[in-house]
Amino acid sequence: MTNNNFTKALTGALLLSTLAGGSAFAQERTLRLATDQPKGHPYDMGAEEFARLVSEKTNGEIAVEIYPAAQLGDSAEQVEGLHIGALDMTLSSFSHASQFCADLSIFGAPFLFETEEHFAAVFDGEIGDELAQSCAETYSIRLLNTFTSGYRLLFNGARPIESIGDLDGLKIRVQSGRADALTWKVFGAIPAPIPYSEVYSALQAGVIDGAENEPASILANRFYEAAPYLTNTKHLVVPMGLFISDRVFSDLSTENQTALQEAADEAATYERNLIVELNAAAIEEMTTNFGVTVTEVDVDAMRDKGQEVQALVAQELGQQDMLEKIRAAAQ
Repeated sequence: MTNNNFTKALTGALLLSTLAGGSAFAQERTLRLATDQPKGHPYDMGAEEFARLVSEKTNGEIAVEIYPAAQLGDSAEQVEGLHIGALDMTLSSFSHASQFCADLSIFGAPFLFETEEHFAAVFDGEIGDELAQSCAETYSIRLLNTFTSGYRLLFNGARPIESIGDLDGLKIRVQSGRADALTWKVFGAIPAPIPYSEVYSALQAGVIDGAENEPASILANRFYEAAPYLTNTKHLVVPMGLFISDRVFSDLSTENQTALQEAADEAATYERNLIVELNAAAIEEMTTNFGVTVTEVDVDAMRDKGQEVQALVAQELGQQDMLEKIRAAAQ
């Protein structure tokens, strides 16, 4: 592990779970679910709904305890924690999880999803099943279902963005996936991969000029304080995987496995509907109460370049067939 504090925190949580419940793999147990967003964020609310449903569907046999705000490490560290047995579950972006399950990498490409219904058709069907099997086989983590960020926007502290040319030379924070860096390079910006937990301080210090996120996250993390210019790019919808350690899942009874899967499916639907409402409300609040400036940009010009990124990433990853399946799911 690269983070000693992260390792100690997970080890301590595992020890407490063991002391409280006997064997760490007893049937009556508490599962630790980590996220990198603060309490009250839509992802956290989706996780809370999942926890409620799990308790209900297992008649209290399984409890889900949520650790928000990267308490147990950044998102990539959480995914690694599932693999080594130090953590039970995480809600992680595909961009971070793709470091360990390469088949998720294509989903960092921009403009993949035409509508919310297209997103649901991809992850609630054959493609979702294929990804779950791939991650279990390659990294011993299981994808139960997929939450969504809704459409992401660009935010920056340098200037309003009204054309793609205005991006030239801006340092934009990106996630760790190959497609993320390539996207902003193609758009004319300078990609800067840094951990999510460091975005606010990096904006304040001028290490980066901007970043991308959904409006609800920009509001929840107060990024608008250091970067008050929002651009309605709608260039990316980030899939947020609800992952569980395959070893933990396999240790559950068949009945509880079914209950967890059903809870994940229902929580995903709940979160997807919630995020649409809260993203719209977040933009309204930031513009009305915090003086944030929102500009429009020529999305068609960005989409054309984005499709170039899709094709290039798919070719590099050998995922041309997956790209075609994703596009076909919009029909």
